[in-house]
Amino acid sequence: MNYKKKTLLLIIIATIVRCITAGSIELGNDEVYYRMYAQYLQWNYFDHPPMVGWLIRFTTANLYFSYELFIRSGAIASAAITTWFIFLSGSKLNNAFTGYLAAIIYTATLYGSIIAGTFILPDSPQMVCWAGGIYLLIDITKYNRVNRKQKRNLLLFGLIAGIGMLCKIHTVFLWLGFLLYIVQHNRQWFKQPVLYLSGCISLLLFYPVIQWNIDNQFITYLYHSNRVTIADGGIDIGSFLTFTGGQIFYTNPIIFFFILASTVAAFKNNLPVSTSHKRLLLYCSLPLIIIATVISLFKNVLPHWTGPAYYGLILLTACYFSRQKLTTGFEKRLMPKILLAACGFQLLVIVAGVLLINFMPGSLGNKKEKNKFGEGDFTLDMYGWGSFKNNFTNLAKADLQTGVMKRDAAIISNKWFPAAHIDYYVTMPMQRDLIAMGDTNDIHQYAWINHERRKLKPGDDAYYIVPSNNYIDAAELYSGIFTTIMPPQIIEQKRNGKTCRYFYVWRMMDYILKPNPRLQ
Repeated sequence: MNYKKKTLLLIIIATIVRCITAGSIELGNDEVYYRMYAQYLQWNYFDHPPMVGWLIRFTTANLYFSYELFIRSGAIASAAITTWFIFLSGSKLNNAFTGYLAAIIYTATLYGSIIAGTFILPDSPQMVCWAGGIYLLIDITKYNRVNRKQKRNLLLFGLIAGIGMLCKIHTVFLWLGFLLYIVQHNRQWFKQPVLYLSGCISLLLFYPVIQWNIDNQFITYLYHSNRVTIADGGIDIGSFLTFTGGQIFYTNPIIFFFILASTVAAFKNNLPVSTSHKRLLLYCSLPLIIIATVISLFKNVLPHWTGPAYYGLILLTACYFSRQKLTTGFEKRLMPKILLAACGFQLLVIVAGVLLINFMPGSLGNKKEKNKFGEGDFTLDMYGWGSFKNNFTNLAKADLQTGVMKRDAAIISNKWFPAAHIDYYVTMPMQRDLIAMGDTNDIHQYAWINHERRKLKPGDDAYYIVPSNNYIDAAELYSGIFTTIMPPQIIEQKRNGKTCRYFYVWRMMDYILKPNPRLQ
C-alpha cells in the first residue's frame, strides 16, 4: 500500500477544508492585529518576533490581496508542509505506515488543523520549523557516533531553529530538548565545534530580535514575563483546570488519552521505535508541557502555548497505533477506526464553529446589560465587523453633511483589540486614520504604529468606537482632552434576526493637546 500517496491525498483534502473555513469567517482579534504587523514591517514587535508579519506580507502579495483567505493562506500552507514533515519523520522512526498515521493524528488535532493551520498566528510558520527541526534531530541522533552527515544536519538544524525563533521564541525548546539528550546520552557532541557553530547560527538569526529589545528596554520580555511569573499570588485551581481542558480539546479529546498512553508506553520502552529517538522526542516535548502546566497552577496560560510540544508525542502515538497493522484485515482500511472518529470529531467542530459564528441567533454572552451586551461571546471576535463598516460609513456621511464632525476626523481606540478590527474592517476601507491612545500594555504594537500615522492636532475631531462586548466609556477615558464629547450613537447589530451586540460611537470635538499620563 502506497502510504505516501495516501498522505498527499490527506493533505489535499485537509487543505481544501481549511481554505473553505478560512474564507467563511472574518478574522479574529489576533489575526487582524498581525495583519497590522504586515503593514509596518519590523525586526520585532511588542508581542512576538517578526515572521508572522513577513508571512502575511508575502501571501497577500505585498498586501495587494488583503482578504481573509489570502491573509490566512500562510497558515494553510504551513499546515500542509508540517503534515508532510511529520509523515517523513514517522517514516524515519519506523516505517511509511507510521508516518501516515502521524499525518492523520496531526491533521485530526484542532491545534494543527485550525489554530495553527487555518488561523494565521506566529504558531503557523513556527510549526514548519519545529517539524523540520525534529526531522533533522531524528537523523542526528540515529547513531551514537558523529559522522559528516550528522554534522551537516546539525548546521541545518541551527538554521531552521533560528528561523523558528523568529516565528516564536518557544522554538528554543528544540535546542533545550537536544541539549538534554546530549547531556544524558551522547556527550561526545560537546567535543564537536559544529555544535557551537550551529548554536551561533541560531543566535545570529535571532539577534535582530535581541537588538530590537535592547533598543526598546526589553519591553517584549518584560511583558511576557509578567504573564508567566508565579512569585505573586497563590495556587489557582481554576486556571489549571481551564488550561488542562484546553489542551485536551486542542489536541482532540479522542486523541489526547492515546497520547497519554503512548507517553507511558514510551517510558516503558514498549513502542516500535529506537531508544535514542524515543528519548529525543520526550526531551523535545515534556519540558514545555511541564513548565506551562506549573505556571497554570498560578496564572492563566493559553493552551495553545504547548501546541508544538505535542508534535513529538504525536509521533510516539503514531508508533503506538502502528502496532495495529498486525490486526487481520487492517491493510484494507483507510485508517484506524479511532482516528477516523477523531477526524470526524474535528470536522464536526469546524462545521459547528462556522455555523455558530455566522448564523447563531443573537449572542452567547451577556444579554442583561445593554452596554455589556454580548460580553463573553467568543464568536463575536469573528463576526459583524464588515457589516458595521457600512453602518459607520452612513453615520459619518450624515455627520459631515450636517457639519457635526470635520471631514478628516480620525478614529480612536484605547486597546489593541478592538483597535485592530476597527482598523482593518472600518478605517482602512474608508481611508481614515486610526490612532490608539492608551497605555503601551493596552495598545501593544500600536505604540509604534502611531509613529507611522498622523498625530492629532489641537482642534481636531475624532470618533471613539467600541462594541458592547468590550465596553469602555469614552467620556471617562478622554475627558479633559476634547472640548466636547457628545453622548454616543448606539448601533444595534443583529445575527440571524436577533440582537448580538451594540456598537457605541462617540463624537469628540476640538482636541486639546496637553500631557496625560494615562495616554500614549
